Amino acid sequence: MINDKLLFNDNHKRSLTSTLMVVEQLLVELEDLHLRPYNTCCYEIKNDVDNDVLNKNLKIIEEARKQICELKVKYNTDKTVQSLQRIIDTKKTKVWEILHNSKSRRMKGFGEFPQKLIKEYDEDIDGLMTITEKLKY
Repeated sequence: MINDKLLFNDNHKRSLTSTLMVVEQLLVELEDLHLRPYNTCCYEIKNDVDNDVLNKNLKIIEEARKQICELKVKYNTDKTVQSLQRIIDTKKTKVWEILHNSKSRRMKGFGEFPQKLIKEYDEDIDGLMTITEKLKY
């Protein structure tokens, strides 16, 4: 076990903290995919992994997360606290940005947009933007 003295400078500590956070988040996402079906209007994940493999993976994910917690304590890395309000705001902004960039006038790089579809298409995109704009925090 490492003694109480800080072994890393602040930059190394921040880097390890970030690394552990990213790996932990990826493991959380993997765990979610193992436990819940993912089937939306535009995207589906076909479960083509044997149940025995899924169960073994869940145990490995649990083991890895436990190791992350031990490394966090061992190297005295920071714990980041995220505001749900800020996460909602960030994701809401990203949704707006993606939708705004998909408007007909922004799609010139993909070729000429069909003239007779511009009005209806942009109204559809605007409608989706209006709905997502209602997200609150």
